[in-house]
Amino acid sequence: MARGLGEIEQEAQRIKAEHTNAPVTISCEPTLMMRWLIPRMPQFHVANPTADVRLLAGGGPVTLGSGVDLAIRRNDFTWPESYLAQHLFDERIGPVCRPDKAKDFFDFDRMNAAAMLLHTRTRPTAWATWAEITGGTCRPNPGQDFEHFYFSLQAAIAGLGVAIGPWHLVQDDIQAELLAAPQGFRLDGSAYFLLSVQESEGESTVAQFKHWLADLAAKEAQA
Repeated sequence: MARGLGEIEQEAQRIKAEHTNAPVTISCEPTLMMRWLIPRMPQFHVANPTADVRLLAGGGPVTLGSGVDLAIRRNDFTWPESYLAQHLFDERIGPVCRPDKAKDFFDFDRMNAAAMLLHTRTRPTAWATWAEITGGTCRPNPGQDFEHFYFSLQAAIAGLGVAIGPWHLVQDDIQAELLAAPQGFRLDGSAYFLLSVQESEGESTVAQFKHWLADLAAKEAQA
């Protein structure tokens, strides 16, 4: 009997360990993943060296529990009421360009007619939103369209024109002096959330990642 109970306990511990260390797949919007999440993942792995986290690029509606454990999304669509939504940070946007081009594209912090507006098909109303929150109008400047947000930001770094840059996507480039934001950043009314389907256990990789991401977002909000 004692041996039988011991084997049961060992099996229970094995199952618990497998559950705790099970791979976790996190879906994240592509530009946010490339420009914000991936550069910060080494911090997570230093704090949680045994965690097996796998990143998957994706945007918009997502089905959790079917190959995806967590999702990072902007609240520009409606997700199921059954999902737990953990607020990460509010979206702040502003025009960005290469620093040495700011004097060509802006006159006293106001964008001039020489600035080419860089647009993206994944957020086509970005410039209209900027005009709305600043009380201005959309300028009739020449423009160029890009398929993804990160292409428009890379074009701004290359000096092609001015893109709308969300703070969390461009903060590293601004600190590295690859981009400048002559007009600063404004809240656009949207926010990013971490979506999950249920409360996670204290030692699981899901719980570790949720706690780490919440702490990271809080620290950057105070910076």
